[in-house]
Amino acid sequence: MMNEQFNEALVAALRLSKEQQDRLISEIKHLQLEKTKRDVYVGSIVKINHKKINPTTQFKVIKVNRKSAKVKELNGNQSYDVSIGLLEPIN
Repeated sequence: MMNEQFNEALVAALRLSKEQQDRLISEIKHLQLEKTKRDVYVGSIVKINHKKINPTTQFKVIKVNRKSAKVKELNGNQSYDVSIGLLEPIN
């Protein structure tokens, strides 16, 4: 069921002009960032989606700014200032 809906949405998106596709992608990224901002708060546990950070390492959010968050490694002393778009909340 979900695959059918995804395929239909993909076909519909491919019918759009290049400018409309760019706007659609921009809007989707914006919505994803807003969702992440809602899910990231002081004390929440997150992962960092970055090639230099081990994907299994967990961090605790210490401070949330407008565009970034300060996180500290759960089992260590490393802390980082990270763009909110790179954070993935752990449920």
